[in-house]
Amino acid sequence: MNPRLGTNHLALLIALAETGSVAAAGNRLGITQSAASHRLREAERRLNTPLVRRSSTGVTLTEEGERLHAFADRFLRELGRLEQDIENTRASGRDLVRVGQATYSRFHWLPAFLEFLERRDPTLSCDLSVGATLRPLGCLQEGAVDVTAVYGKPTGSRRFRWQWLANDPVVAVMAPDHRLAGEAYVDSSLLANERVFSYPFASDPGFEWETLIGPPTTPYRRLTVLPTPESSIDLLRAGYGVALFSRWAIRPELADGTLIAKPIGQEGLSLDWWVVTRADDPPDAPSNRMVAAWLDWVAYGKQGFATLSFDGATGVMQDPGD
Repeated sequence: MNPRLGTNHLALLIALAETGSVAAAGNRLGITQSAASHRLREAERRLNTPLVRRSSTGVTLTEEGERLHAFADRFLRELGRLEQDIENTRASGRDLVRVGQATYSRFHWLPAFLEFLERRDPTLSCDLSVGATLRPLGCLQEGAVDVTAVYGKPTGSRRFRWQWLANDPVVAVMAPDHRLAGEAYVDSSLLANERVFSYPFASDPGFEWETLIGPPTTPYRRLTVLPTPESSIDLLRAGYGVALFSRWAIRPELADGTLIAKPIGQEGLSLDWWVVTRADDPPDAPSNRMVAAWLDWVAYGKQGFATLSFDGATGVMQDPGD
């Protein structure tokens, strides 16, 4: 099914929302008021629904117009960025790979990797996609990213190819003077009456904490949900609670001593991390060349992800559904 609206209609909706006037919207877009009115009527005719409410003071978007405006804003921003990426890539003679990372907006590992990538494959350049933090596999499927790092277990989808990076501990993070700092390990019974900071989990199925590590044996009675894991760090430093992190993500604070980490349970708890690409990307695609460099970097002696607490060799795995 072909869309009924074009980018010119979407741009007009954005201009109308920002100016509240057909004339001002037309002026912003470099067209006459008559042309803007015609473009608006055309969009409403194609959708068979009103997109604005008209009054003596100007126009406001209807509910349907607001829904389209929200989409148009995201779509045109991403399109503009993609066009700029393509132009920059062509000018530089490099292949751009957009990289995502599930859950954590922490990239202290990236500068060292980019230095390695420059030596390993100077034909590649890397850009980050923050949108993949909450929807790692969804963004990969939609093409918003080309490679993404995720934790957990491979899905059964044939659309993705999973390659193992490493196994990393999940730890309880707190201030050095927290009342639990002297414990050898913590579990849900010790955390039951603590302020435990959590965050919205990945919306891709199978990546919720309870799916991966199981529900706590004792329910947390004081659970505070924050927008991202990183938003809890200042509160943790001040001694206001405990949070669960993959150990690599909290490495800078562990290194400078502002936070400490305790194992989860007597046996400890850990998660596998993977790099994932689209299964239909050819072997010589920039995405797969980026993954090859990433895996080499992880295995590069004590450098790479080994500096972030990752250990072990890498491996390759096709989805179990393949």
